[in-house]
Amino acid sequence: MSESIQLRQFRLMSQYNSLMNDRFYQVVGTLSIEERERDLGVFFRSIHGTLNHILLADRIWMSRFATCTAHKFSSLENAKLIFEFASLRQILYADFDELQSERSITDKSIEQWLQELTPEILATTLHYTNSSGIERSHELWFALTHFFNHQTHHRGQVSALLNRLGRDYGVTDFPIMYDLAQGVV
Repeated sequence: MSESIQLRQFRLMSQYNSLMNDRFYQVVGTLSIEERERDLGVFFRSIHGTLNHILLADRIWMSRFATCTAHKFSSLENAKLIFEFASLRQILYADFDELQSERSITDKSIEQWLQELTPEILATTLHYTNSSGIERSHELWFALTHFFNHQTHHRGQVSALLNRLGRDYGVTDFPIMYDLAQGVV
């Protein structure tokens, strides 16, 4: 399998995603239940609600990746995919430890799935119906760009909330993760 620069970037983004999720969950795990679930005035209300939303959205997108192209991916056959949901605010796991465990499982699935991708598959068209019932089509690479951008956007909200609560989550810059992956740091 050849690896394009674009595919390499997505694989690095999945590693970054896993690293940042692990780091954030470690810090969020030090909060009290009241702090995790307090309505802090963000779209998904609380830190717990925002983390749930990220996992929900990831699994929705993974279900699209698994079924909305002509390709079948062995790494997604046993993944916990979500085809139907009541709301983008739906709480998948009320228990934080279970949410954390499921996040880790999903991150591993994402990384494994990206190992199956090829530059040719990235160029294929993804056809799906979005959460508003609108049919959409675009190349898989475009959907993946949104997928990772969405995660980063909402982790940014969590970082602001953690900062508000006086918790240090460390450096989130992509070059630091890249250096760690290369053994530079």
